[in-house]
Amino acid sequence: MRIIFSEIASRSYEDIIEFLSRNWTEKEISLFIDEAEKVAGKLKKGKFNLYQKYSHDVRSALIGKKHVRMFFRKENDDLIKVLLFFDMRQDPQKLLDLLS
Repeated sequence: MRIIFSEIASRSYEDIIEFLSRNWTEKEISLFIDEAEKVAGKLKKGKFNLYQKYSHDVRSALIGKKHVRMFFRKENDDLIKVLLFFDMRQDPQKLLDLLS
């Protein structure tokens, strides 16, 4: 199964890495990247239903000390699209706006 990143997902991923580099250590950055890659690896193996359902077609996984949620959607039998990385300490309305 292939995985692609939306423009918002790529930008939000980079924003989180930038935040971590300003406020935390290399260890936390590595942990975040490793956890994101583990989720992506499981998705590539077709383990989409393993993750929490957000809406009828969107699922999510907690990563990075459980403060960041990775949202993704199965586009077809061969493709999963990562929609967004969202720091759950932000305003929940922002999440709704970004996923709409």
